[in-house]
Amino acid sequence: MTVKSTEPTLDMALKTLWGASRWPGMADGEVVLTHPSWSEAYRRLDQLAGVRASGVLHGTHGVGKSTLLYRWSERLSAKQYRILRLAHGSLMSSDLLRHLVRLGGKAPMYRKGDNVAILSELWQEWAPAWPIVMIEEAQDLAIAAMEELRLLTCARSDATTPFSLILCGDEDLMGRLDLGVNKALVSRLGFCLHLERWPADSFSEYLRRRLAEVGIHSSPFEPAAETLLLQSAQGIPRTLNALLQRAMEQAALANRRVVTSADVQVALDALPWLGRTRPES
Repeated sequence: MTVKSTEPTLDMALKTLWGASRWPGMADGEVVLTHPSWSEAYRRLDQLAGVRASGVLHGTHGVGKSTLLYRWSERLSAKQYRILRLAHGSLMSSDLLRHLVRLGGKAPMYRKGDNVAILSELWQEWAPAWPIVMIEEAQDLAIAAMEELRLLTCARSDATTPFSLILCGDEDLMGRLDLGVNKALVSRLGFCLHLERWPADSFSEYLRRRLAEVGIHSSPFEPAAETLLLQSAQGIPRTLNALLQRAMEQAALANRRVVTSADVQVALDALPWLGRTRPES
C-alpha cells in the first residue's frame, strides 16, 4: 500500500500562503521596468538605428542586456527593420556565417564565399527594410569571427555599411575590442552604450512589480529582510530573482507568510558564488 505524503508541496504553499499564481522572478516574466539607464539606452538605440550606426552594448552579467535588446527590437517596425539575433558568441567564423544565413531563413552552404553571397542577397531582398545583426555574448567571439563581421560590414562596393551591427557582451568585451587586431572592426563602430546596475529606487519598484505580477500585492518580506535582499542583489535583476525565489521557498517550507532576514540568509548560503558581492556588514 502506498502512503501519500500529507506535506504540502511548495507550489501549494505558494498559493495557500500568498495567493500567488506562480513563483515570482521567473525568467519568462513580463515585468520590464525602465530606469534612467534603460530609458537612455532605448532612446539612443532608436536614434542610432535611424542613422544606421553600428556599436556596442555592454554591462555586467545579469543586469538585463539581453532583455533590453529583445524588448527594444520588439518595438521596431517590421517595415523599417529586420533583425538577425545570434545568442551564441563562441561560434567560429565559418559557423557564424552559416548560422546567420540560417537565421535569415536561407539554407547555408559549405563554402564561406557562398554564405557571404547569400547574406548580401538577403540584405537586398529585405530592402528597403534595414538589417540589424545583434551578436550576444560577443566577448566570446574569436578573433577570426570578429574579422569576419568586419568584412561583412564593408562588403558593399559603394563603401556604405550593408547592415547595423550591435555587439552585446559583458565587461570583458571592451578589453577584447581594445586588442590591436580588432582595430579595423572598432573603427566601424559608431557608439558604445553601458547598461548600469539598477539604482535603489528602481530596484525596489522592480521587486514590488515582480511580486504583483504573480498576484502578491503586499510584500511578504519583513523590512529588514527586504533591505538585505535588495542590498545583496546589488542592482542586478537576475540575482534578485534568484534570491527572491530561494528566500520565499524557505518561508514556504516553514509554512510562514512572513519572509525573514534568516530566510534571505539561507538563500545567500544556497548561492555561495554571491558571497564575493554581499554587502559589507
